[in-house]
Amino acid sequence: MDRSGTATSQSYNPMEQELIRQLIKSRLDQKTPMEYEELEGYELPPRSQFSMLSKPTLSIKYKEFTCNMACIRLFEGVKYVLPIVNPVKKRFAVVPCAEEESSSVEWARLKEKDGKWTNKTVTSLEFIEKIYAMMNWDRNCRYKVLGRVANSTSGLILIFDLVEAIFLAAKPTEYIDQETGKVVKRKTIYYPDEYKDRIGKSYNDYVAARQMSVFEYLEGYVGQTYSDAAAQETAVEEAASQELADEEAVIQESTSGGAAAIEEDGQ
Repeated sequence: MDRSGTATSQSYNPMEQELIRQLIKSRLDQKTPMEYEELEGYELPPRSQFSMLSKPTLSIKYKEFTCNMACIRLFEGVKYVLPIVNPVKKRFAVVPCAEEESSSVEWARLKEKDGKWTNKTVTSLEFIEKIYAMMNWDRNCRYKVLGRVANSTSGLILIFDLVEAIFLAAKPTEYIDQETGKVVKRKTIYYPDEYKDRIGKSYNDYVAARQMSVFEYLEGYVGQTYSDAAAQETAVEEAASQELADEEAVIQESTSGGAAAIEEDGQ
């Protein structure tokens, strides 16, 4: 429970529950109040310092980007998306869409062999070039950033804060293994400058950011959203209707002209 006595959403297994009950009973027997800890001053390490396999992750390297299988599983059945970027917020968003939308890209496919969904690399030199230029990234490096699900005017979407991206050095670092004495190569991972000489963001900043990230407004993103596509489809339908009306008018005019010519010949 928190200080107000409200039960938290943290779940415990039976063994942990029994240990907590014993601790509480012991405290009550000793008439010692439970310790209360203020979380002010605590820092939270970035999620990217832990395993990223089960988290929705965007990988960007020059000319292409890929969303990992955690993204695909969250939106299983979605084959096409709109990749859009907010240059002000420095965010990359993935919006599910229909294949017919003009800016749709295929980010996943259904394997014929086992009928399971798998992720797909999306290639676009121009799009990725603009992201690298916007973020002042090194074109020889690969970048990875964890995402989150948010609600928007176009339904549930994935959001990736590009300023939180980690990057892997273009060339592996060589070092000597102290146990074997052999030269070993490994990729060096670099984290954002804001994490230098500290564990991570303050817990209070983390809570505030989490509360503000429930809904994402798509205004300001570069690319097409559902509303853009809907407007475009409406314009296409109107143009098609007008074209059909023009064709019918031409046919009617041609038919009436032909009839007049027949009458003149008959005279």
